[in-house]
Amino acid sequence: MAAVERIVLMVLALWFHAGFAQAQITVGQTGSLHSTILDEDRGYRVSLPASYRWAEDRRYPVLFVLDGETHFLHTAACVDFLSAQEEIPECIVVAITSTVRIRDFTQTDWPSHWIGGGGAKNFREFLSRELIPRIERDFRTNGFRILSGHSAGGQFVLYALSSEPALFDAYIALSPSLDWDDRLPRRALEESLRRTDSLHAFLYFAWSDDYDQALADDLDVVATLEAHAPRGFRWVGKGYPEETHGSIPLLAQIDALRRLFAGFRYPGDLLPKGFAFAEKHFQEVSRTVGYDIPVPEAVINAFGYDALDRGDVEEAIALFKKNIDQNPNSANAFDSIADAYEQAGKWDEAKAAIARAVELAARYDHPNRDDFIRHREKLRTRSEAESAK
Repeated sequence: MAAVERIVLMVLALWFHAGFAQAQITVGQTGSLHSTILDEDRGYRVSLPASYRWAEDRRYPVLFVLDGETHFLHTAACVDFLSAQEEIPECIVVAITSTVRIRDFTQTDWPSHWIGGGGAKNFREFLSRELIPRIERDFRTNGFRILSGHSAGGQFVLYALSSEPALFDAYIALSPSLDWDDRLPRRALEESLRRTDSLHAFLYFAWSDDYDQALADDLDVVATLEAHAPRGFRWVGKGYPEETHGSIPLLAQIDALRRLFAGFRYPGDLLPKGFAFAEKHFQEVSRTVGYDIPVPEAVINAFGYDALDRGDVEEAIALFKKNIDQNPNSANAFDSIADAYEQAGKWDEAKAAIARAVELAARYDHPNRDDFIRHREKLRTRSEAESAK
């Protein structure tokens, strides 16, 4: 299913939930497991990338989202949209449904203000020993993990970073609760950073329209990061003064993902620098982010069509072949090389390529299947006309 179609379905699901229609549309898939650590059943929802069905050899980073009952739909839609626009790599989204938030997201009990806190260690153990292994068993993950949380969930994100920084590769803390237990989240973060010489990880810390002590707490976290960030640690601290505590997750999470994967979007004006330059570019992006990110299919495709536009058909064919080698089940890659073979007058190769595109599109229910069929018919007509000359 195309990314735009998936986003439309998510929006419709929200409308239906609000009572605008009686039909029920389910986005993603649900799962659950019994946690022996927490002694309860825990539910989660999973959104898979658009290419997951056909890219059978491809593995994906995973974005774990806390308070999934609130943040699953908008997160899944934004990840789909950003990846479709080639702003970020495709990601698996796993949204964890909350049960007792204060228990799970706070590292100490604070009975003078809240009753029942202090279970963050257990919840972290649930993630590391039960949920993450389940997700990595059931889905094609690549080992790169992102944790995102808002409010008390954001407090847990900072706790996870402070207590076991290697558990995730990137942390997104959106308007975290910083006042807990005499501002323990900032103190614990500072202590952790002070004793860490180097850390290849990323933190996005955002706050909303805070003022007075709450704003001072936000700025104290920024000052802590400025003073004690270890070598190799990337971080962004950003305020959203026009957003409320409740509205900040949508915009801030979009920016967080863009910052995490900075450099992934490859501008078209870099095409004249050549494909070798693009390979070096994505090698650098890979080193920065922390896992191997090959030149994306869409970028290779753009280089191929750029070569076609310049009349260098052989270079275009070589690039499209590279794309097929990297994405052997991509109907679009075979459709593209059919264009190059057609321009080269290699009709047999063109017809074989478009036939493969149609076959793959049918197998994986590709949204552009009808376009590929029309392309096949056009090629057949043109090849017959050329043979009749």
